[in-house]
Amino acid sequence: MKILQFISNLFHPLLSMTWATIFLVTCTPLRVLPTEMRWFLVGEVSFYSMIVPSFIIIMLAHFGIVKNGVALRDRKDRIIPLGIQIGTYFIQALALQNQGLPSWALQFYYGAFFLALLAFVVSIWWKISAHAAGNAALATAWLVLYYRFPLLIPVYMPILWIVLTGLVCSIRLYLGRHTLGQVSAGALAGILCMLLGGWIV
Repeated sequence: MKILQFISNLFHPLLSMTWATIFLVTCTPLRVLPTEMRWFLVGEVSFYSMIVPSFIIIMLAHFGIVKNGVALRDRKDRIIPLGIQIGTYFIQALALQNQGLPSWALQFYYGAFFLALLAFVVSIWWKISAHAAGNAALATAWLVLYYRFPLLIPVYMPILWIVLTGLVCSIRLYLGRHTLGQVSAGALAGILCMLLGGWIV
């Protein structure tokens, strides 16, 4: 049970963009950037997509505004953090665009913004699996990149994220965190939002 929880935590939605950026700077043409620039990019994305939202959620939990810390098991507890995440993801995407990140890489960040926006709206009435959404979004982005650049993107990247998405979704079901409908809806939301992000940029 502990190993399943560890895997679930390792692919937590707040880590999705950090994972995406690590693989972008190591497995795509961005790997030609100077080392310090690549790791600055990872740090910048981690700050906007993980550190700031985590800090705010911890503070909200400290003051009793949300329960369960970053787990956010109650649907109502997700609304404020998702609203904040919409803002940080949008700022992150604009900053990366202004820094000259290519459009094929920006799809990850605009897709994440659209996904946070959709999750915010859905959370007003219902609960979807953010784990499924985040990982399905990354799998979709890697499939799109592989389709666009079959000679540049390693074939194992889309395969890896498809397998990881299936694993994480299965774990969330096994741990009883979500229903099959919530996991399926999350995965579908991730796929659609990442496709929208790729289309916009």
